Amino acid sequence: MTLGEKLKQLRQEKGLSQPELAAEAGIEQSYLSKLENDKSLPSNDILRKILAAFQVSLSDFVTDELVQKDMSRLKQIPDVEQFIAQKSQNQFTQRRNFLLAASISIVLAATLFFIGYSKLIFNEYVYHYESIGVVKDDEPADIFSRWERYYFNTGEELSALQRQKKNKSLSLEMAKRRVTLVQMTPEYKGPSYTETVAGGRRIYKLDNLMSKKIRRPVNSWLQVLGVLLFASGIMGFVLERRLFKLN
Repeated sequence: MTLGEKLKQLRQEKGLSQPELAAEAGIEQSYLSKLENDKSLPSNDILRKILAAFQVSLSDFVTDELVQKDMSRLKQIPDVEQFIAQKSQNQFTQRRNFLLAASISIVLAATLFFIGYSKLIFNEYVYHYESIGVVKDDEPADIFSRWERYYFNTGEELSALQRQKKNKSLSLEMAKRRVTLVQMTPEYKGPSYTETVAGGRRIYKLDNLMSKKIRRPVNSWLQVLGVLLFASGIMGFVLERRLFKLN
């Protein structure tokens, strides 16, 4: 449908005759007749008056599928040309934002899936460290396992009875000092590490037999979320091609 045919259609839908529309738009009837017969192209001012008489906005008029075939002529009208240019710019911005969102979705998907799959942040292996008691500041690290050697190899001469009594006393003392503490951590701190505590220090040693692998659901959820975001990103690219191709 041409511009003139569309103007005639709108006039008839409004139930207006040519003289009535010409009077309402403030133009001559002969000029309106030329417009409806596509023998002339309206100026900006005339087009605005005619559309105002029809109570139709420029955007509704230009985007009407019936006048798309005559768009090459319509573009010669400054208002129409500016409207189409602005529409193209808006469409370009929307398309760019659409593609950017889809790209970010895929990048984020790959990152989350890798974090969940590699278990780098949420480690599923728990290390078992154990400390059997507090070691005093002036004592060697292996005092609990070799206390007899350190207490009896001092050059002190003792009788068998004295030695027996001392051994019994020290055994009770060391037994009381044995208060085992366990720390389970996903962080590997080496074969052993030391913590300063009241009265001395605690030496935590790694127990490989007690260390174990545990299941952390967060890693599975990260992988699921990664797959969903990846699918959303791909679908975004597909929809972008279809939506903007239609426009």
